[in-house]
Amino acid sequence: MHKKADAERMIRHLALEWMGETGYEQKQGHYPSFSAFTTWLERKHYSHYLKFRSRVSPRFEAEGWFESEIRDYWRSRRFPLTG
Repeated sequence: MHKKADAERMIRHLALEWMGETGYEQKQGHYPSFSAFTTWLERKHYSHYLKFRSRVSPRFEAEGWFESEIRDYWRSRRFPLTG
């Protein structure tokens, strides 16, 4: 079982890896599939990152991290930071 913070860090990282590997592109009315992501995790032997203590459900929390990471990624691409 993983610590929740470690699991969150890895799920967020793996969400971006999943996007790159599957060619996911954000489209109007199309949302990333957490189910496809969990299948990918299983295939890659990363599903153990879905095992951590949670007040609600590890899968529910992981889905939130997954969606948040992808949303933040696309938001940053649309409005790149200028330095």
